[in-house]
Amino acid sequence: MKRFLCMLLAMLCLLGAASGETPEKLIDRAFRQYSTMGGCVAVIQNGEVTFTHCYGTIRNGGQPVAEDTLFQVGSISKMISNIALMMLLDEHGYTLESEIGDVLGYPVRHPEYPDVPVTLRMLMSHTAGLRDSGDYQEGLAGNLRPLKELFGKRSEYTWLSGHEPGTKRRYSNLGGGLIGSLIEKLSGQTLDDYMTQNVFGPLGVEAAYQPARFDTPERLVNLYNMPDRYAAKELHRDKKLALQPDPETHYTYTAGKLIISAPDLCRLLILLCDGGIYENTRLLKESTVAQMTAPQENADGHGLFMNIIQDDQVEGRTMYGHGGKANGMLCAAYFDPTDRTGVVMLTNGCNNEPMHNGVGMLGRVVMRICYDEIIGEEHKTEDPFSVE
Repeated sequence: MKRFLCMLLAMLCLLGAASGETPEKLIDRAFRQYSTMGGCVAVIQNGEVTFTHCYGTIRNGGQPVAEDTLFQVGSISKMISNIALMMLLDEHGYTLESEIGDVLGYPVRHPEYPDVPVTLRMLMSHTAGLRDSGDYQEGLAGNLRPLKELFGKRSEYTWLSGHEPGTKRRYSNLGGGLIGSLIEKLSGQTLDDYMTQNVFGPLGVEAAYQPARFDTPERLVNLYNMPDRYAAKELHRDKKLALQPDPETHYTYTAGKLIISAPDLCRLLILLCDGGIYENTRLLKESTVAQMTAPQENADGHGLFMNIIQDDQVEGRTMYGHGGKANGMLCAAYFDPTDRTGVVMLTNGCNNEPMHNGVGMLGRVVMRICYDEIIGEEHKTEDPFSVE
Protein backbone atom coordinates (compact mmCIF):
# COMPACT_ATOMS: atom_id res chain seq x y z
CA MET A 1 0.00 0.00 0.00
CA LYS A 2 2.83 2.42 0.91
CA ARG A 3 4.54 1.78 -2.43
CA PHE A 4 1.25 2.35 -4.27
CA LEU A 5 0.71 5.67 -2.48
CA CYS A 6 4.24 6.82 -3.37
CA MET A 7 3.65 5.90 -7.02
CA LEU A 8 0.32 7.72 -6.96
CA LEU A 9 1.94 10.85 -5.51
CA ALA A 10 4.63 10.77 -8.19
CA MET A 11 1.98 10.43 -10.91
CA LEU A 12 0.04 13.37 -9.50
CA CYS A 13 3.20 15.46 -9.49
CA LEU A 14 3.89 14.60 -13.11
CA LEU A 15 0.30 15.38 -14.05
CA GLY A 16 0.65 18.72 -12.28
CA ALA A 17 3.75 19.61 -14.26
CA ALA A 18 2.16 18.43 -17.50
CA SER A 19 -1.01 20.42 -16.83
CA GLY A 20 0.89 23.67 -17.06
CA GLU A 21 0.85 24.73 -13.43
CA THR A 22 2.53 28.08 -12.93
CA PRO A 23 5.80 28.24 -11.00
CA GLU A 24 3.92 29.98 -8.19
CA LYS A 25 1.45 27.11 -7.88
CA LEU A 26 4.21 24.50 -7.98
CA ILE A 27 6.11 26.34 -5.24
CA ASP A 28 2.93 26.62 -3.17
CA ARG A 29 2.38 22.89 -3.59
CA ALA A 30 5.91 22.20 -2.39
CA PHE A 31 5.42 24.43 0.65
CA ARG A 32 2.14 22.68 1.50
CA GLN A 33 3.68 19.25 1.02
CA TYR A 34 6.36 20.12 3.60
CA SER A 35 3.96 21.75 6.10
CA THR A 36 5.44 25.23 5.73
CA MET A 37 4.24 28.10 7.92
CA GLY A 38 5.58 30.88 5.69
CA GLY A 39 8.22 31.30 3.03
CA CYS A 40 9.67 33.45 0.28
CA VAL A 41 11.47 32.38 -2.90
CA ALA A 42 13.61 34.66 -5.06
CA VAL A 43 15.33 33.82 -8.33
CA ILE A 44 18.48 35.27 -9.93
CA GLN A 45 18.84 35.36 -13.72
CA ASN A 46 21.71 37.05 -15.53
CA GLY A 47 22.86 38.59 -12.27
CA GLU A 48 19.49 40.18 -11.41
CA VAL A 49 16.55 39.31 -9.16
CA THR A 50 13.82 38.47 -11.66
CA PHE A 51 11.22 36.57 -9.65
CA THR A 52 9.88 36.52 -6.10
CA HIS A 53 7.01 34.56 -4.62
CA CYS A 54 5.69 34.62 -1.06
CA TYR A 55 3.64 32.04 0.81
CA GLY A 56 1.93 31.73 4.18
CA THR A 57 2.22 33.98 7.21
CA ILE A 58 4.89 35.74 9.25
CA ARG A 59 3.37 34.43 12.47
CA ASN A 60 0.70 31.88 13.24
CA GLY A 61 -2.56 33.48 12.13
CA GLY A 62 -0.75 36.75 11.39
CA GLN A 63 -0.01 38.89 8.36
CA PRO A 64 1.06 37.31 5.07
CA VAL A 65 4.73 36.96 4.14
CA ALA A 66 5.86 39.77 1.81
CA GLU A 67 8.99 40.42 -0.23
CA ASP A 68 10.44 42.57 2.56
CA THR A 69 9.66 40.07 5.34
CA LEU A 70 12.73 39.50 7.50
CA PHE A 71 13.80 35.89 8.09
CA GLN A 72 16.53 34.51 10.30
CA VAL A 73 18.57 32.39 7.89
CA GLY A 74 20.62 30.13 10.16
CA SER A 75 23.96 28.91 8.86
CA ILE A 76 23.74 30.95 5.66
CA SER A 77 25.07 33.58 8.07
CA LYS A 78 28.50 31.94 7.91
CA MET A 79 28.89 32.36 4.15
CA ILE A 80 27.64 35.97 4.18
CA SER A 81 29.67 37.01 7.23
CA ASN A 82 32.80 35.58 5.66
CA ILE A 83 32.57 38.28 2.98
CA ALA A 84 33.48 40.84 5.64
CA LEU A 85 36.16 38.70 7.23
CA MET A 86 37.89 38.19 3.88
CA MET A 87 37.78 41.96 3.30
CA LEU A 88 39.38 42.65 6.68
CA LEU A 89 42.05 39.98 6.36
CA ASP A 90 43.16 41.51 3.08
CA GLU A 91 43.08 45.01 4.56
CA HIS A 92 45.23 43.99 7.54
CA GLY A 93 47.70 41.85 5.60
CA TYR A 94 46.64 38.41 6.81
CA THR A 95 46.47 35.34 4.57
CA LEU A 96 44.54 32.10 4.82
CA GLU A 97 47.66 30.50 6.24
CA SER A 98 47.81 32.98 9.12
CA GLU A 99 46.96 31.51 12.50
CA ILE A 100 43.69 32.32 14.26
CA GLY A 101 45.75 33.21 17.31
CA ASP A 102 47.69 35.82 15.32
CA VAL A 103 44.43 37.74 14.91
CA LEU A 104 43.04 37.18 18.42
CA GLY A 105 46.37 37.98 20.07
CA TYR A 106 46.92 34.76 22.06
CA PRO A 107 47.69 31.11 21.26
CA VAL A 108 44.94 29.02 19.68
CA ARG A 109 46.19 25.43 19.49
CA HIS A 110 44.62 22.00 19.91
CA PRO A 111 45.91 20.70 23.27
CA GLU A 112 46.60 17.25 21.78
CA TYR A 113 48.52 18.77 18.84
CA PRO A 114 50.28 21.83 20.31
CA ASP A 115 52.82 21.99 17.47
CA VAL A 116 50.19 22.15 14.69
CA PRO A 117 49.26 25.71 13.65
CA VAL A 118 45.49 26.30 13.46
CA THR A 119 45.04 28.52 10.44
CA LEU A 120 42.25 30.70 9.11
CA ARG A 121 41.92 28.31 6.17
CA MET A 122 41.24 25.45 8.60
CA LEU A 123 38.64 27.57 10.36
CA MET A 124 36.87 28.45 7.11
CA SER A 125 36.95 24.88 5.76
CA HIS A 126 35.67 23.34 9.01
CA THR A 127 38.86 21.31 9.43
CA ALA A 128 40.18 23.07 12.56
CA GLY A 129 38.67 20.49 14.92
CA LEU A 130 36.48 22.81 17.01
CA ARG A 131 33.53 21.24 18.78
CA ASP A 132 30.04 22.63 19.35
CA SER A 133 29.08 20.89 22.58
CA GLY A 134 29.76 22.06 26.10
CA ASP A 135 30.84 25.68 26.46
CA TYR A 136 29.54 26.77 23.05
CA GLN A 137 26.06 25.42 23.81
CA GLU A 138 26.16 27.18 27.18
CA GLY A 139 27.07 30.35 25.32
CA LEU A 140 23.97 30.04 23.15
CA ALA A 141 21.96 29.81 26.36
CA GLY A 142 23.54 33.02 27.66
CA ASN A 143 26.51 31.75 29.67
CA LEU A 144 29.22 33.21 27.46
CA ARG A 145 32.71 32.31 28.62
CA PRO A 146 35.49 34.47 27.13
CA LEU A 147 37.23 32.96 24.10
CA LYS A 148 40.57 33.25 25.88
CA GLU A 149 39.18 30.86 28.48
CA LEU A 150 37.81 28.47 25.84
CA PHE A 151 41.23 28.34 24.20
CA GLY A 152 43.10 28.36 27.51
CA LYS A 153 42.15 26.55 30.70
CA ARG A 154 39.00 25.03 29.14
CA SER A 155 40.59 24.03 25.84
CA GLU A 156 39.97 20.32 26.44
CA TYR A 157 36.23 21.10 26.13
CA THR A 158 36.72 23.21 22.98
CA TRP A 159 38.47 20.75 20.65
CA LEU A 160 37.48 17.37 19.25
CA SER A 161 39.63 14.63 20.72
CA GLY A 162 41.88 12.87 18.23
CA HIS A 163 41.20 15.41 15.47
CA GLU A 164 44.47 16.82 14.22
CA PRO A 165 43.74 20.28 12.78
CA GLY A 166 43.65 20.34 8.98
CA THR A 167 43.16 16.60 8.46
CA LYS A 168 39.39 16.17 8.15
CA ARG A 169 36.18 18.17 7.97
CA ARG A 170 33.88 18.40 10.96
CA TYR A 171 31.21 21.09 10.73
CA SER A 172 31.49 23.58 13.59
CA ASN A 173 29.11 26.33 14.64
CA LEU A 174 31.74 27.60 17.06
CA GLY A 175 34.04 27.96 14.06
CA GLY A 176 31.33 29.88 12.21
CA GLY A 177 30.74 32.05 15.24
CA LEU A 178 34.42 32.98 15.39
CA ILE A 179 33.90 34.97 12.19
CA GLY A 180 32.08 37.61 14.24
CA SER A 181 34.78 37.74 16.90
CA LEU A 182 37.49 38.13 14.27
CA ILE A 183 35.52 40.88 12.50
CA GLU A 184 35.15 42.81 15.76
CA LYS A 185 38.81 42.27 16.68
CA LEU A 186 40.07 43.54 13.32
CA SER A 187 37.60 46.40 12.85
CA GLY A 188 37.17 47.68 16.40
CA GLN A 189 33.42 47.91 15.70
CA THR A 190 30.44 45.79 16.58
CA LEU A 191 29.63 43.12 14.02
CA ASP A 192 26.37 44.84 13.06
CA ASP A 193 28.01 48.26 12.69
CA TYR A 194 30.83 46.95 10.50
CA MET A 195 28.55 44.85 8.30
CA THR A 196 26.07 47.73 7.87
CA GLN A 197 28.75 50.26 6.95
CA ASN A 198 30.95 48.07 4.78
CA VAL A 199 28.83 45.25 3.30
CA PHE A 200 25.09 45.73 3.63
CA GLY A 201 24.93 49.51 3.21
CA PRO A 202 27.06 49.77 0.04
CA LEU A 203 24.86 47.13 -1.62
CA GLY A 204 21.56 48.66 -0.52
CA VAL A 205 20.80 45.65 1.67
CA GLU A 206 18.83 45.75 4.92
CA ALA A 207 20.14 43.11 7.32
CA ALA A 208 21.37 42.63 10.87
CA TYR A 209 22.25 39.97 13.42
CA GLN A 210 20.29 41.45 16.33
CA PRO A 211 16.50 41.71 15.98
CA ALA A 212 16.47 44.97 17.96
CA ARG A 213 18.46 46.64 15.17
CA PHE A 214 15.28 46.76 13.05
CA ASP A 215 12.79 49.58 13.58
CA THR A 216 9.94 47.55 12.02
CA PRO A 217 9.54 44.50 14.30
CA GLU A 218 6.25 43.63 12.61
CA ARG A 219 8.29 42.42 9.62
CA LEU A 220 10.26 39.90 11.71
CA VAL A 221 9.09 36.30 11.45
CA ASN A 222 8.59 33.88 14.29
CA LEU A 223 10.27 30.48 13.88
CA TYR A 224 8.02 27.44 14.16
CA ASN A 225 8.36 23.73 14.72
CA MET A 226 5.96 22.25 12.21
CA PRO A 227 3.41 20.81 11.78
CA ASP A 228 2.39 21.47 15.40
CA ARG A 229 2.91 25.26 14.88
CA TYR A 230 4.88 25.64 18.10
CA ALA A 231 6.74 28.98 18.17
CA ALA A 232 10.35 28.01 18.87
CA LYS A 233 11.68 31.55 18.55
CA GLU A 234 9.93 34.93 18.57
CA LEU A 235 12.37 37.41 17.05
CA HIS A 236 10.31 40.53 17.71
CA ARG A 237 10.49 39.87 21.47
CA ASP A 238 14.30 39.90 21.53
CA LYS A 239 15.19 43.39 22.76
CA LYS A 240 18.85 42.73 23.63
CA LEU A 241 21.25 45.04 21.82
CA ALA A 242 25.05 44.98 21.99
CA LEU A 243 26.30 48.51 21.35
CA GLN A 244 30.01 47.90 21.98
CA PRO A 245 32.35 45.41 20.33
CA ASP A 246 33.39 42.44 22.46
CA PRO A 247 35.30 39.84 20.43
CA GLU A 248 35.69 37.64 23.50
CA THR A 249 31.97 36.95 23.87
CA HIS A 250 30.42 37.79 20.48
CA TYR A 251 31.06 34.35 19.02
CA THR A 252 27.47 33.20 18.44
CA TYR A 253 26.09 35.80 16.01
CA THR A 254 27.71 34.76 12.74
CA ALA A 255 27.05 31.06 13.29
CA GLY A 256 23.38 31.52 12.42
CA LYS A 257 21.70 34.77 13.49
CA LEU A 258 21.66 36.84 10.29
CA ILE A 259 18.22 38.36 9.59
CA ILE A 260 17.44 39.42 6.01
CA SER A 261 14.80 39.31 3.26
CA ALA A 262 14.97 36.94 0.30
CA PRO A 263 15.60 39.63 -2.38
CA ASP A 264 18.36 41.22 -0.30
CA LEU A 265 20.03 37.85 0.26
CA CYS A 266 19.96 37.43 -3.52
CA ARG A 267 21.98 40.65 -3.89
CA LEU A 268 24.71 39.18 -1.69
CA LEU A 269 24.67 35.98 -3.76
CA ILE A 270 25.06 38.06 -6.91
CA LEU A 271 28.15 39.68 -5.35
CA LEU A 272 29.70 36.23 -4.93
CA CYS A 273 28.40 34.98 -8.27
CA ASP A 274 29.99 37.93 -10.08
CA GLY A 275 33.44 37.69 -8.53
CA GLY A 276 33.03 40.23 -5.71
CA ILE A 277 31.18 43.02 -7.50
CA TYR A 278 27.50 44.02 -7.37
CA GLU A 279 26.39 46.49 -10.02
CA ASN A 280 29.16 49.11 -9.73
CA THR A 281 30.27 48.29 -6.19
CA ARG A 282 33.25 46.01 -5.64
CA LEU A 283 33.74 44.59 -2.16
CA LEU A 284 36.00 41.62 -2.85
CA LYS A 285 38.81 40.93 -5.27
CA GLU A 286 37.95 38.38 -7.93
CA SER A 287 40.86 36.28 -6.67
CA THR A 288 39.38 36.33 -3.16
CA VAL A 289 36.05 34.96 -4.37
CA ALA A 290 37.99 32.31 -6.30
CA GLN A 291 39.57 31.25 -3.00
CA MET A 292 36.17 31.12 -1.28
CA THR A 293 34.63 28.93 -3.99
CA ALA A 294 37.60 26.57 -4.47
CA PRO A 295 37.36 23.05 -2.98
CA GLN A 296 39.63 22.92 0.06
CA GLU A 297 42.06 20.18 1.01
CA ASN A 298 40.59 17.51 3.31
CA ALA A 299 37.24 19.34 3.31
CA ASP A 300 35.17 16.82 1.31
CA GLY A 301 34.88 19.15 -1.67
CA HIS A 302 33.66 22.19 0.27
CA GLY A 303 34.91 25.76 -0.08
CA LEU A 304 35.52 28.42 2.57
CA PHE A 305 32.31 28.50 4.61
CA MET A 306 30.62 27.47 1.37
CA ASN A 307 29.05 24.26 0.10
CA ILE A 308 29.86 23.04 -3.41
CA ILE A 309 27.32 20.59 -4.81
CA GLN A 310 28.01 19.08 -8.21
CA ASP A 311 25.42 17.53 -10.54
CA ASP A 312 23.05 16.64 -7.72
CA GLN A 313 20.92 19.50 -6.49
CA VAL A 314 20.16 20.67 -10.03
CA GLU A 315 21.18 18.14 -12.66
CA GLY A 316 24.17 19.15 -14.75
CA ARG A 317 25.15 22.11 -12.56
CA THR A 318 27.72 22.86 -9.90
CA MET A 319 25.98 24.95 -7.27
CA TYR A 320 27.71 27.13 -4.66
CA GLY A 321 26.09 28.38 -1.48
CA HIS A 322 24.85 27.41 1.94
CA GLY A 323 21.77 26.25 3.79
CA GLY A 324 20.27 27.06 7.15
CA LYS A 325 18.30 24.92 9.57
CA ALA A 326 17.34 25.83 13.14
CA ASN A 327 14.29 26.24 15.39
CA GLY A 328 12.05 24.50 12.86
CA MET A 329 12.95 26.63 9.83
CA LEU A 330 14.78 25.66 6.65
CA CYS A 331 16.56 28.03 4.26
CA ALA A 332 18.73 27.66 1.16
CA ALA A 333 20.81 30.09 -0.92
CA TYR A 334 22.69 28.74 -3.96
CA PHE A 335 24.10 30.16 -7.19
CA ASP A 336 25.76 29.04 -10.43
CA PRO A 337 28.33 31.57 -11.69
CA THR A 338 28.54 30.00 -15.16
CA ASP A 339 25.29 31.69 -16.23
CA ARG A 340 24.81 34.03 -13.22
CA THR A 341 21.74 32.25 -11.87
CA GLY A 342 20.62 31.31 -8.39
CA VAL A 343 17.77 30.62 -5.99
CA VAL A 344 17.03 31.75 -2.45
CA MET A 345 14.37 29.99 -0.39
CA LEU A 346 13.59 31.23 3.12
CA THR A 347 11.03 29.75 5.51
CA ASN A 348 10.02 30.34 9.10
CA GLY A 349 9.05 26.73 9.78
CA CYS A 350 8.46 23.53 7.83
CA ASN A 351 9.04 19.80 7.83
CA ASN A 352 12.82 20.24 7.48
CA GLU A 353 13.89 16.60 7.53
CA PRO A 354 15.75 14.83 6.08
CA MET A 355 18.86 16.55 4.68
CA HIS A 356 20.87 15.54 1.63
CA ASN A 357 24.31 17.04 0.88
CA GLY A 358 23.51 19.73 3.43
CA VAL A 359 20.28 20.72 1.67
CA GLY A 360 16.80 20.07 3.03
CA MET A 361 14.41 18.22 0.76
CA LEU A 362 12.05 21.19 0.48
CA GLY A 363 14.98 23.32 -0.68
CA ARG A 364 15.90 20.78 -3.34
CA VAL A 365 12.33 20.64 -4.65
CA VAL A 366 12.02 24.44 -4.79
CA MET A 367 15.35 24.87 -6.54
CA ARG A 368 14.47 22.28 -9.14
CA ILE A 369 11.14 23.99 -9.78
CA CYS A 370 12.85 27.35 -10.17
CA TYR A 371 15.49 26.06 -12.56
CA ASP A 372 12.96 24.03 -14.58
CA GLU A 373 10.11 26.51 -14.77
CA ILE A 374 11.67 29.98 -14.40
CA ILE A 375 15.36 29.92 -15.28
CA GLY A 376 14.69 27.32 -17.95
CA GLU A 377 16.58 24.08 -18.29
CA GLU A 378 17.12 22.43 -21.64
CA HIS A 379 16.51 19.07 -19.96
CA LYS A 380 13.95 19.54 -17.21
CA THR A 381 13.81 17.36 -14.13
CA GLU A 382 11.37 14.58 -14.89
CA ASP A 383 9.74 15.05 -11.49
CA PRO A 384 11.01 17.96 -9.33
CA PHE A 385 9.11 16.55 -6.35
CA SER A 386 11.13 13.34 -6.40
CA VAL A 387 14.09 13.90 -4.07
CA GLU A 388 15.44 10.41 -3.43
